[in-house]
Formats: sequence, structure tokens, C-alpha cells
Amino acid sequence: MQIELKKLKVVAALSEETTCYTAEIWIDGARAFLASNRGHGAMDDFHQVGPLTETEVNAWLAANRPATRLDDVVLEHNLEFEVAARITRSEEAKRLRRNFKKQLIVIDDGAVYGYPLKGRQASAVADAVRQRRPNIRVVNDDDAAIEDAITIMIAKAEEPPA
Repeated sequence: MQIELKKLKVVAALSEETTCYTAEIWIDGARAFLASNRGHGAMDDFHQVGPLTETEVNAWLAANRPATRLDDVVLEHNLEFEVAARITRSEEAKRLRRNFKKQLIVIDDGAVYGYPLKGRQASAVADAVRQRRPNIRVVNDDDAAIEDAITIMIAKAEEPPA
């Protein structure tokens, strides 16, 4: 099952306890649900517009995605968790891409770093950084590296404080 969010609109100003958003959920290339949350801490609203029910999607996700563990509680993956993860990836991608104009973003030794461009071309900064750190992976303009950088950034944000 391929799940995508389309027409995602996040309203940060209205997000209090949960993310305030609206989106369309597409499954296997067809619109399946209209989704939203008002940002006040309640569960997401899913309005079915396709043949799949929320129960069917939740059963598939529980069987095909890892469960979430919170101390002694195990929570099966469901549509709400899936949407939250996709919103997080989307917002991190936007944040990362905004930095491309001001920074050269690299992956170095499993971490994401930014080097200020200060009016210089990204390629010139990349060459200078590679002289000192030859194993860096430049993220700017590399879609696969962008996805990897997002994964690293989300994992870092989810780490418990030291």
C-alpha cells in the first residue's frame, strides 16, 4: 500500500497541542481520505472518499509498519501515526530546502551540518569543505541525500536528551 499526502497545508499559528493541518490522503494512486486536525489536542479527522475504510488501512499499517514503544506500552502503527510521520518529513524537507540559499548542507559521519555560503557559490564551498573532509556528502540538489538528511534530522530530534 503506497500512502501519500497531497495538498498538505500546515497552520503553525493554530497548532497548540497537535499539528493543525488539512490534507488529502492518497492510497495506491487514488484519493482515499480527507484529513484534518484543528490543533487543539484532539485526534485527526479522516473522512473517507474512496473505497478503503480507515479500519482496513489501520489493519494493513499494523501488519506492515513497526509498532511504537512508549515505556511498557506498545502502540500499533495506524493512519494517524502515518500521517504525523509524513507531515514531519514534509515540514523538515521544507526547512532544509529553505537553508539551501544560505548554506551548503552536508552529511558527514552520520550527522547533518550546514556551512554558510556568505555570497559564494555552493560548489566553491563544497570544494573547500571536501579538502578538509573528503567523505562528506553534499545534500543541496541531491534528492536521495535530502531524504537521508531528513531521516537523520528526525532521528536526532527524537533522541532522548543526554
